Amino acid sequence: MAREIVAYKMSLRHGNCIKIVGDIPRDAKHCMINLGKDEFNIGLHFNPRFNYQNSIKKIICNSRNDGMWGKELQEHNFPFVLGTTMEISIIFEAHGFKVKLPDGFEFTFPNRLKLHTLNYLEIGHDILIRSVTFK
Repeated sequence: MAREIVAYKMSLRHGNCIKIVGDIPRDAKHCMINLGKDEFNIGLHFNPRFNYQNSIKKIICNSRNDGMWGKELQEHNFPFVLGTTMEISIIFEAHGFKVKLPDGFEFTFPNRLKLHTLNYLEIGHDILIRSVTFK
């Protein structure tokens, strides 16, 4: 059974790194990480999909501004494997969110909301969280 984490009032600034380690169940459909101001203003929605909503082995990224979703971006590099442990690092920068995947591949999702601080973190769906660290 997946555990969900929601954190408020984090006050993370540009240059801070969030490292998430978790186990992916063998029957996982998708997992997600949201970072932003609150649940209605999400600077980064990171959603690896094993087989969910007609997406197979794709990473969907998006932002949410005042409750309205933006344009989805898809990343086709998909290093996640069912039944294994994953490690993801996200560095919050002024221009974007630099995401480092388990295979070392990196990409940056733009800071569309021009956030200066991150106060909200949500991790959920099909991931068994081992640790969340901040630097």
